[in-house]
Parts: sequence; structure tokens; C-alpha cells
Amino acid sequence: MNQLLIPILIALAVACLAWWVVWLFGSLTDSEQRKLHKRLSTDSIKSDTPGALSITLPDEVKMPEFLARKPFIQTLARRLLQVAPDVSLRKFVMIAACCALAGGVVAEAFGCGVVIIACCALGSGYLPVFLLNMRHAKRQKAVMMQLPEALDFLARVMRAGHSLSTGFQMMSEELPAPLSTEFRKCYDQHSLGQALEDGLRDMSQRIDSTDFHFFVTAVLIQRQTGGDLSQVLTNISTMIRQRSRLAQQVVAKTAEGRFTGYIMVAFPAIMFGLCYFLNPDLYGLFFQSTTGWMLLAAAGVLQILGLFMIKKITTLTV
Repeated sequence: MNQLLIPILIALAVACLAWWVVWLFGSLTDSEQRKLHKRLSTDSIKSDTPGALSITLPDEVKMPEFLARKPFIQTLARRLLQVAPDVSLRKFVMIAACCALAGGVVAEAFGCGVVIIACCALGSGYLPVFLLNMRHAKRQKAVMMQLPEALDFLARVMRAGHSLSTGFQMMSEELPAPLSTEFRKCYDQHSLGQALEDGLRDMSQRIDSTDFHFFVTAVLIQRQTGGDLSQVLTNISTMIRQRSRLAQQVVAKTAEGRFTGYIMVAFPAIMFGLCYFLNPDLYGLFFQSTTGWMLLAAAGVLQILGLFMIKKITTLTV
């Protein structure tokens, strides 16, 4: 039983470690995506510009200066603020550190080597980040699905003669979560005396979406210059729907390539498991030497990197 449990734990640790390396590498090297996000996000707009957005993370999620400048730390803090606002970044880092320590202790209990212990610790430490990214992706998908209908609803409210704050109140009552929760927070802040522009900036901070930034920027500019806000909201809603339709077409066109890539990635692991089941004496040699463990770990890392490359090739930004 122990001979089977140890390879499973090591395989999971290596997979988590490979995902962590890929995520870190992507955060540091994807400069074009960061430039585009900086141009379209609210961080790149000066706070002294009329109608500008200014986003500042709360004190409880701030980190030391030498860490706060790192792109992946800023991304982690922003996602944590969106998905779990009650959990500070310091607490999240402590949770990840405890998971890493637990993974290392478990590997040490099974008598693994130093390299295996380090891999288990790193893989376990990345597990909270992986779960956070999953929740963030689910939340972003829900926001993108609800945003066009929400903008159409607000445009109809504006045409009916209601004010923008009243429209936010009606949206908080009629729309489903998570958008209804965000608009409720914005309306409550405005009801307690905060300027509506500041409430919009805070809401844009919590919803890290390019399309939502378009909406907030349009509202802030309209409040400075005037104009038909309902028509602007309708145009933004139409643009978002067209982008969503194009993105779905891209997903449909690349479905065959993605499915083929997943099969190619899973095939070696399945074949190794079948061969080990049919001839454990021969393939069990991989688990009886340090060289065998190194070869399995290298194969796992290469498989994860291959999956990452396939995903990058078949994922097109619309």
C-alpha cells in the first residue's frame, strides 16, 4: 500500500509544482498581456484626471514594498480581494505556508529524499493559489455572462427617467449575484454619503474586468461631460455581446485541437499505469532508484509544460 501511496503523492506534488512554475513563468514573461491590461485597467489612469479611476488596495492586503512590486503578488492580492475579501493577503500567505509545511512533513514521514520533500512542499503550498484561481475564473465568467443584460437593464431604467443611483438600487434588487452584490455595495456607500464616482471606482476595483472598466469609465466621463448615458450603455452592451459571440466561435474552432492535446498529454500516463499493472516487476524499477524518480518527475514536468503550451496555442484573446 505504501509503495502505491508514495508515487501518487509525489505525482500530485510534481503536478502542483509544475503548475506553480508555469503560473510564475507566465506572470513574469507575459509582458504584452500586462501592457494591454495596464492600458485598459484603472491602474494606468491618474487620479487627478477628470473622471479617472484610482485603485488602491486596502491596508489589510498590502505586503512589504519589495514584494508589493512583484506582478504575481499584485495579481494574487487583487484576486483575493475579489473572491475572498474577508481574508487578508498575509493570512492567505500563512495558509499557503502551512500547506507547504504539511506537505513536507507528510513526505518526510514516508522517508522521501530532500528533492521529493521540496517538491511536495512547493506543490502543497501552491494548492491554495490553485483553488483561488479556480474561484476567480468562475466568478469572472459569471460576471461576463451577466454584464450585457445588466447594462441593458440600466439603460432602460435611465430612459424611464430614473437617476443613476436609483438604477443601481434597482439592479441590486433585480440582478443575480455576483453583480447584484457589487451594485448593492456601491449604492449603500452612496447612501451613506460617499460620492458615486468613488463608489464606482471601488466597484471597478472589486470587479477586475476589462468590459466592466469600459462601463465605469464611460459613466465617469459622462458625469463630467454630459450626454446620453443610456445610448452609451446600449453600445457597450452590444460590444460585449459581439466579443462574447466571437470568443465562443473561437472556442468552437479550437475544440478539436484542445481535445487532441489533452489526449496526447494523458496517453503516456495511462500507458505507464497499464504497463505497471501488467508487469509491476519491470516498471516498478522506476520507484526503487533515485534515477527512476528523477525520470518520472522530469516526465511529469514535461507533460505539464506540454499541456500549458497547448493551452497557450489554442487560447486566443478576443
